[in-house]
Amino acid sequence: MKTLRFAAMCLMLIGQQLAGRQITGRTNQGSFGPPPETIKDNLPPEIELTEPAQATTRGLKIVGSKADVQTTSSSVMIRGVATDPGGVKLVLIDGQEATLRSTGPRSEFSRAVNLETGANLIDVKALDHAGNENVLTLTIVREEALFSGNYYALVVAIQDYQDQSINDLEYPIQDAEQLVTTLTSMYRFNAPNVIFLKNPSRTEIILTFDQLARRLTGDDNLLIFYAGHGYWDERLKQGFWLPVNASQSSRTEWISNGTIRDYIGGVSTKHTLLVSDACFSGGIFRTRDAFVNPPTAIRELYKLPSRKAMTSGTMKEQVPDKSVFVEYLIKRLKENAEPMLTAENLFASFRQAVINNSPIKQIPQFGEIRETGDEGGDFIFVRR
Repeated sequence: MKTLRFAAMCLMLIGQQLAGRQITGRTNQGSFGPPPETIKDNLPPEIELTEPAQATTRGLKIVGSKADVQTTSSSVMIRGVATDPGGVKLVLIDGQEATLRSTGPRSEFSRAVNLETGANLIDVKALDHAGNENVLTLTIVREEALFSGNYYALVVAIQDYQDQSINDLEYPIQDAEQLVTTLTSMYRFNAPNVIFLKNPSRTEIILTFDQLARRLTGDDNLLIFYAGHGYWDERLKQGFWLPVNASQSSRTEWISNGTIRDYIGGVSTKHTLLVSDACFSGGIFRTRDAFVNPPTAIRELYKLPSRKAMTSGTMKEQVPDKSVFVEYLIKRLKENAEPMLTAENLFASFRQAVINNSPIKQIPQFGEIRETGDEGGDFIFVRR
């Protein structure tokens, strides 16, 4: 009898303890506690972004002055993981349903989003089966692509003339080789886009101009470098390049500044820069102003098309075979630590050095090539 009374008291105490127990959180169907339908799920899914990699990865992003991600692309892929013990029902990215791949409480999501230029606010919303939701707001700034085209170079070096009456030169090819190495190793000139003509004829030079005219687009940039003999005809008021097959007695194989100017105006580019290291090379200009415009932001300079030239001397000036002009041009390109360098700033950085160290006190020139499509922009050297 005492044993039965003791057992009854034990059962009564256990019942009281169960009645006073409070169970919180989520429970599985077979666990000890109240029936599952009495447990309310108040916890939203967790969101973690895996792409874009620079993005803030958890929680609600308070949009401020600093963007999460910057890109120049017109679209971006957004990927991540949403996790909820009860399972993820839906993920919306920018209001559109994302692709889901679920494994238990973990659901991988992805969707491509188109971007407008400027700031794009992208909401990533995850919902579970109980109706709880979590939102992550991502700021993606699409910047206008500044350098959308390719960089090309036509490098012409002539020193071994066929006509015995024209003096050979010693340094043009050596100077040009150093320039090509500098451009391809330090700047955005890929080797396949650099054409190096050593001792070319007039026909070779003209054919190359024709090829560039067919190949280049309005987004591309072209650097033309010439090192060799030049000649100024006072009567015609015209300067000339002397190709390797030029003859002193006939101008049929010479290339006039007018022809060069016509090709510079006719080759479709965003920016073209002519660098000429030859006697009387300043004759390419129709203007003699070295610095035409006040300093302008590089982005604005790049937007405006340009046709510029820098020359080793003036219209009526001879220059030495061993080029101080090319020496300081390459020196400043190598020393430059800025990611972007305008042709005008490059020229200004070595002009005085050339004047001070030239045996004949040559005066380099810089300016626009008139009537070729220049709109006030500038050629931009972009570091790798």
